[in-house]
Amino acid sequence: MHTVPVNGRVVEHAHRLVGIALAAVRAQVERTVEYLRAAMGEEAWEKGMNPDIPATKILDDPYTYTDHRRDTTHRP
Repeated sequence: MHTVPVNGRVVEHAHRLVGIALAAVRAQVERTVEYLRAAMGEEAWEKGMNPDIPATKILDDPYTYTDHRRDTTHRP
């Protein structure tokens, strides 16, 4: 869409936001990140940014219509 109005106000025109000071928003986000890093400590911040991902378990699909059967999901 070329122009996006919200409540009668144009908020996007030609794929660009209108009336938003992105530099000010970016500066506020940077200040917030700096504050959180200082308040949490670098170790907690890094752990939060790189969480442990639990191992996944792939289950046999009981709705797959093949001759393949496993005792754990298909009962004779």
